[in-house]
Amino acid sequence: MPRPKRDEQFENGEICIVHAVQRCVRRAFLAGVDAQTGKDYSFRKEWIRRRMEALASVFGIDVLSYAVMSNHLHVILRNRP
Repeated sequence: MPRPKRDEQFENGEICIVHAVQRCVRRAFLAGVDAQTGKDYSFRKEWIRRRMEALASVFGIDVLSYAVMSNHLHVILRNRP
């Protein structure tokens, strides 16, 4: 059975808190030091923080919490209907 569509999961005027995860594929590195290549991708954490801040100011969401890991990102979001 497929999952319901996102627009069917929430009511329009309802305040919701959502945990979202975004993951890299093919062993790609998001942030930190890649042990295999030795490249440092730590600068991406600040870039991601600034981008989330900019997007949250434009869209109707609040970023309650976030965690940038080596190959994935966790975000706790709240909508502002």
